[in-house]
Amino acid sequence: MFKRATFLLLVTVLMLAVVPLSMTVSAQNPDCEGDVTLTYWHHWGGNRIPLMEEQVAAFEDANPGICVDNIFLPWDNRLQNLLAAIAAGNPPDVTMFGRHDLPFFAATESIIPLDDYMAADGIDPAIFHPSEFAGTQFNGKTWLLPLPGGGAFAIAWYNTDHFAEAGIEEFPETWDEMLEVAETLRIGDGSFLERVGFNAQSVTGFPFLAWLNANGQTWISDDSRTITINNEAGIQTLEFMQAMAEINYGIEELNAFWEMAGEFDQGPLIQGLVSIESNGSWTLFQLEDHAETLSYDVAPIPYGPSGSADRRGGAHGGWGYMIPKNAAHPDEAWQLVKWLTTEIEGTGACWFIQQQQRPSPLVDCNGYEKDGVEHPRAQSILGVAALDYLVPVAPVQPEANQILNRMVDDVLFGDKSVEDALADAEAEVQELLDAFWEEYG
Repeated sequence: MFKRATFLLLVTVLMLAVVPLSMTVSAQNPDCEGDVTLTYWHHWGGNRIPLMEEQVAAFEDANPGICVDNIFLPWDNRLQNLLAAIAAGNPPDVTMFGRHDLPFFAATESIIPLDDYMAADGIDPAIFHPSEFAGTQFNGKTWLLPLPGGGAFAIAWYNTDHFAEAGIEEFPETWDEMLEVAETLRIGDGSFLERVGFNAQSVTGFPFLAWLNANGQTWISDDSRTITINNEAGIQTLEFMQAMAEINYGIEELNAFWEMAGEFDQGPLIQGLVSIESNGSWTLFQLEDHAETLSYDVAPIPYGPSGSADRRGGAHGGWGYMIPKNAAHPDEAWQLVKWLTTEIEGTGACWFIQQQQRPSPLVDCNGYEKDGVEHPRAQSILGVAALDYLVPVAPVQPEANQILNRMVDDVLFGDKSVEDALADAEAEVQELLDAFWEEYG
């Protein structure tokens, strides 16, 4: 059953989801001369494009004979495009890859294990924080190497001027407090939004899983075989997301407002269109480059009625770099993966993270230290990250995410009750999971 579902997905991918060439941004150094040109896909957009260009140029200088076609791809359809390229026998040599997507690709042998390369070059897993390296493993093998850090995903960044104007002195700790604060900060006429206090749907990653985690519930069993969302904590989580949408005049008005609010370096927090935004540690880099006059602070996201104050954000997956099956130059590709993830000196892995001032998976790299100086907000952000709790990844994660997102939509658009939506989604994901383990043991 699982093989058949995978085959149908792949056929659909090949027919519908290949990114047009016009949607990519490619940069190749015209001065580079080499016998091998690596194709490298990544998603480092906005003000990180020049950082990636500088890092790739440094790699070429350090590895004579290897050139890199440095291709920025948009986020949309990233997995579908990768599957299509692998199936067609023409994948990139190296690609940026989500650790939360690993189990399916590893189980289907769509990517190359890196253990032999690591052993040959003396790359010890101990150079990474254990929680970061753990996300690279499946079936006892290493399938990618991590960068950046996988934690600090759900930090609350908030406009302190908005708080002061509304007379709010403390950042909310609980969901009930968050609902009250969000309503106080929201500006509108009852049907048309002018400013959002908070959008629970905007939390980085997968909103339902993030809020369920902050409500003290893990969504899947430790052995990754049983889904655990259809319970009191799950009901409370969907009801919280539903209540927050209603505060913002309903999901249709909220979605329309959010679509026009912009993204990345012109996002709603920067434009003053939202008072509280849940986003990851990379937001610091965006704010410093594009919002010099913004008065802001950071806080952990609130916890739910079944949760606790010491479990807030969810460390879920994180990025890394891997070599797809059928890559044309796997040996040279490994050299690029190693540079992007383990190089401490020069313009390597540590430098790339320090330029963005965000956590590094490398033990010997302080991501908040730039040119010998630690960022003044480092301890505040790391204090929030210390409340992260690992959200496990299922081997059917991409399909599960689609089902869970549809579940939330069914509730917010009024198509299903909270109870029915949870029961249906749990049954659907469980069926996928059972089929996976039946196939792969």
